[in-house]
Amino acid sequence: MNDRTYIFDSELRIWRTPTHDSIAYSDGDEVERRLLSILKQTRDLSSTSDELRKQIVDWPTEYHFSPTRANLLRPFRIDKSQRILELGCGCGNLTRYLGESGAHVTAVEGSVVRASIAAERCRDLANVMIVADSIELFTSAGGFDMVTLIGVLEYAPLFFRGR
Repeated sequence: MNDRTYIFDSELRIWRTPTHDSIAYSDGDEVERRLLSILKQTRDLSSTSDELRKQIVDWPTEYHFSPTRANLLRPFRIDKSQRILELGCGCGNLTRYLGESGAHVTAVEGSVVRASIAAERCRDLANVMIVADSIELFTSAGGFDMVTLIGVLEYAPLFFRGR
């Protein structure tokens, strides 16, 4: 990464800049604490985890734990030789799927809390890096073979200030 300095926060397991202010997007503190708690207690974090599937009881758990979300990406041929940039990774549902492909995944999330949830979901994937930063300000050295922006554009006013 070049223009911005990213520091690893070992407590949250995310990369972040010292000055990044979290974007004002959340499913609610209680919901996000519950998602994080579930993930911390889960052994099988995979994109097809029966353990997580059994935790689906409402819309947030459906959205963040359902294995069917990965169907958006299944048609693409993704392999370990690729570098993927995921903009707006949320709580890591699709990040997990991308990471399981073996590709090097850099996932950017504007909310520090949601980035930490994504890091928990991908805690056993060394090829996944979670960055808490604005997608408008994010910088990286080198290019990417694929860039995803799924479920993000409708929230653009939260991260593209004054435009």
